[in-house]
Amino acid sequence: MLQAVIFDFDGTIAPTSYRQEKWFKFYSDIHRKEWPFKDFEEFMVFYNHQCCLNGGVQNVYDKLELPCNMKDRNHPVWPAYLEFNKNNPTGLYEGMKDTIEQIWELGQLTKDPKRNRRLRLGINTTNSWGSICKDLKEQDVLKYFDSFVTEETLRQYQGAGDSEPLKKPAKVSLALILGLMGSEGSHVLHVGDTHNDLLASQKVIKLNPLKPETLITVGACYGYEGREKLEKGSETHEGEHVYFDYLIDTPSELVDLVKKYLE
Repeated sequence: MLQAVIFDFDGTIAPTSYRQEKWFKFYSDIHRKEWPFKDFEEFMVFYNHQCCLNGGVQNVYDKLELPCNMKDRNHPVWPAYLEFNKNNPTGLYEGMKDTIEQIWELGQLTKDPKRNRRLRLGINTTNSWGSICKDLKEQDVLKYFDSFVTEETLRQYQGAGDSEPLKKPAKVSLALILGLMGSEGSHVLHVGDTHNDLLASQKVIKLNPLKPETLITVGACYGYEGREKLEKGSETHEGEHVYFDYLIDTPSELVDLVKKYLE
């Protein structure tokens, strides 16, 4: 029986790729840097394939020669970014609000008399709480989620304030949210839009290293990396090739998938 659904945020719940482009344009203007891309698609190729796969978002700043140190929480980039976010809400993908509401409603029903708890919904993101909270509140869906792991969670857990080593494809964030939800990985859907989401879902260790848990993975093809890339799967650190269990092209397809696991 399905126990929980965990969502990535950027590119899965919200179309944050468009806000990322807008932010980097804005930050480039502040520093009087010429914008080098002719359109959104060209920027995303640069963002995903030339930068984020080889150094993360810090690499985007470095290649654009924009001042930023993502490990330094006192760097001037952060107040600028927070102010930008306040004035540039992302919203949700079309159909996402209805999808979340329908899944939550499905989770209140059960045909199994042994099941004594509802389906739980959570968000596991490397984004900050401040960045996601506004969008969730404005769309009136925050109330459907009861567990969150964000960039702040990872920074506190790490202890020295550096969350980068704990971000996906590291499995720590999923171990934390599974613990918060009290759920078993094999009974949890993890919905994400990148290979990092897929890799993080494999053999997650919560407490017992001898009993790792692999989640049921759902690839959101409408997000950052797209169907063509997600279909190819990815190779784990141990050399095993893994694939998403399911691929969806629209948020609404997730509803039928949840129904399948609740039957």
